[in-house]
Amino acid sequence: MTNSSEQDFESEPVSDSADVPEPATPRSAATGVTGIGIGAIAQEIGLTKDTLRVWERRYGFPQPMRSSGGERLYPQEQVTKLRLVKRLLDAGHRPSKVLGQSIDMLQQLAESSGVGQDAPDAELDHLISLLRASAFDEFRFGLLKRATRDGLERFVLDVAAPLAARVGNAWAAGTLQVYHEHLFSEAIQSTLRTLLRPLTDAVRGRGGRPRVLLTTLSGEGHGLGLLMAEAMFTLSECECVQLGLQTPLHDIVEAVSAHNIDIVALSFTAVLPAQSIANGLAELRNLLPPHVRVWAGGSSPALRRKFNEGVDCIAGLAPIDETVADWRQNTVL
Repeated sequence: MTNSSEQDFESEPVSDSADVPEPATPRSAATGVTGIGIGAIAQEIGLTKDTLRVWERRYGFPQPMRSSGGERLYPQEQVTKLRLVKRLLDAGHRPSKVLGQSIDMLQQLAESSGVGQDAPDAELDHLISLLRASAFDEFRFGLLKRATRDGLERFVLDVAAPLAARVGNAWAAGTLQVYHEHLFSEAIQSTLRTLLRPLTDAVRGRGGRPRVLLTTLSGEGHGLGLLMAEAMFTLSECECVQLGLQTPLHDIVEAVSAHNIDIVALSFTAVLPAQSIANGLAELRNLLPPHVRVWAGGSSPALRRKFNEGVDCIAGLAPIDETVADWRQNTVL
C-alpha cells in the first residue's frame, strides 16, 4: 500500500486544478540578488523539479525569484521552509496542509508530530555543537574517542545512526549548512572504515555466509547508511562485497554471479521517488536468480509498502543480526 503523503508528494498532476487560482508570477530577481537554483534544491532536499513547479502553481509556494536568464532562484528563507516541509511530508503530512503555514507554525507542527525529536544524549549534543562551530578536528577526535570506547556495534547504533538523524534535522531547520553535513559524513565514514577494516579481513578469511552485496540504485547518492549496514552485516559474520553507489541493474546482476552472492542489500533515502524505488526493486527482483534475496533498508518512507516476494524491508540497523540468523536457519548451506 502506498503512503498517502507519497502520493500527494510525488504523483500530483502537473496541470493546475480548475478551482485553484493561479498565483502571481514570481518577481524578477534584482541585479546582484542570489538564491539557490531549482536543480540544487531538488538534489539537496530530495524534491523533484516538477513537484516544486506544481506547488508553485497550485499552492503559491515556493515563490522563487528569477535570474536574468529566467532561472528560478530560491531565497534562503524559502529553502529553510522547504526542508521543514519535506520532513513533515516524510512523517505523513499532506502538502495542502503544510505549504501555506509559516516557518514558526511548521516548527511547532514538527515538534508536536515528533519530527526531529531525538533522545537526549549530552555527548551527541556536544558533537553537534563542535560541528556547528566548525571545530572539525575536535569533532573527529570526539568520534574516534567514542568509537574506541564503545566498539563497532555500539558506535553504529548509539552514535553514527542517531548523530546522522540529528545532523539531518539540524540541516532541515537551517542550523547546519550543506558543507557541515558533508564534513560530518566524511568523518563518520573514516571512523567506521577504521573500525571495520580488521574485522572485514577476518571474516573474509573464514568464508562466512551469507555473502552480501551492498550498493544503491541509480539516483541514490547517499552512502552513509550503506556503510553502517555493512558494519552490522560484518558483525553478523557475513562476507560483504561493497559496490559503492548508484550501480546500474545489469552490473548488480553480473556482480551477483561473479561473487556467488546470496543477498543484495540496498539502501534508500527520501531522495528517490517512491515509484522509482518500487520499480527498481521489482525489476532487479525479476533479473536475479530466485534464490538470491533482496533486502532493502534506509530512511525512505517508500519502504513502508509491501513489495514482491523475494524483496524484504529491514526496519533499521539493529534487526540485521536477527534477519541474518533467520536466513541461516532457513537456508541449506
